Amino acid sequence: MPADWLVRFPTAAEIVHRTVALGPLQSQTPDDRLIRRRQCEFEIFQSVEEALEGPKVRDGFASLSFFLSLAQTILQRRKSRSGRSLELHAREIFLEEGLVEGRHFSHGARSEGDKKPDFLFPSAAAYADSAFPAERLRMLAAKTTARDRWRQVLNEADRIPAKHLLTLQEGVSENQFAEMQAAQLQLVVPTELVDAYPKAIRPHLMTLERFICDVRLIA
Repeated sequence: MPADWLVRFPTAAEIVHRTVALGPLQSQTPDDRLIRRRQCEFEIFQSVEEALEGPKVRDGFASLSFFLSLAQTILQRRKSRSGRSLELHAREIFLEEGLVEGRHFSHGARSEGDKKPDFLFPSAAAYADSAFPAERLRMLAAKTTARDRWRQVLNEADRIPAKHLLTLQEGVSENQFAEMQAAQLQLVVPTELVDAYPKAIRPHLMTLERFICDVRLIA
């Protein structure tokens, strides 16, 4: 653990970069890399959390308000880390797979107004160019859970009717999946998690590796 992490909590990007350095896993598929690195990253996160916050907990609290304040900080940090890290891991994998940022994909760029999809393909410049064929555009949102949040994705990137959502959600109901299909939402799910979905849904899921192949073709 870098020494300065013992005095201030590292950013999500710093932890992801550390995870990639510790586990390049270049021989594994993008799907397997994503799952393994997420597991490793959470272990690193927990170690930092224990090192920084553990002593405060063991020392006790002078008042209930101090306890609640620390608990709120820890819970908020965990929530923020979970969603942000998936997005950052996906970006690292895109780069490792030979996609060039700014030419093959844009990360965190605006599509319209305040709308900022996690990823636009092949680039934000192509999206902004009205002469660029809409059928060659893709957008990808990254959300750890999809059950209650997938509808948010439908409002991003107006030029792209069919949305893609990368998620680690372990299964959804057939009724909810039917709603997603009707709204032209395509789930992108790491291979290891596909079997967590009902059998009727599995053939309609897209793996991360397959999604990367798709965006290579349109680039």
